[in-house]
Amino acid sequence: MSRTAQFHDALSRLVQAGSSPGLRLVRLLEVVQANRYEASPIEFDSSGQTVCPEEETLTVTNLAEPADSLGQVPENTDAVALDVEGRWIVFLRPSRSTSYPARVISSQGSGEYSVREQIATGAGTFTDKSGASDVTAYNLAELSLGSGAAVELNSIVIVTVLMDNGDPPVGRYVFDHPVYAKYLD
Repeated sequence: MSRTAQFHDALSRLVQAGSSPGLRLVRLLEVVQANRYEASPIEFDSSGQTVCPEEETLTVTNLAEPADSLGQVPENTDAVALDVEGRWIVFLRPSRSTSYPARVISSQGSGEYSVREQIATGAGTFTDKSGASDVTAYNLAELSLGSGAAVELNSIVIVTVLMDNGDPPVGRYVFDHPVYAKYLD
């Protein structure tokens, strides 16, 4: 199963594109075609919140995505756009990893588990995140150490989403929860 990756704005890439660039803060609204998006200029109001002051929309091109596949940046993502010869560009790429707490739901054996994302509800307590679905995650310790490192059901683990090198990249879920000994009652 794939997970929506978090995107971030690589400002250093934009700065490299020109010495005196025209920059604009924008909110991506929807994919127009391939790596091109409809965007609305935004600005900060007196309370520090972002607002869309104009009805104007721009077409921005995300140079971090291939021009021959459908864009993956979620709608309402904010970015800094750079005017390059009359064309607005952004450089939004997915984060290479994301981590979150998850509860172990079931084991498929050989280090493979179904896990469900959790949210903290207090000191040391968690509950299922609303709308979270079960994903398959691999226990790196168990893959290395064998079944002696198996994880108990309902354990809370930190799952890391690593993007593979596919096109488009797919999130792979892993956690490292070593259990070196199990004691009998």
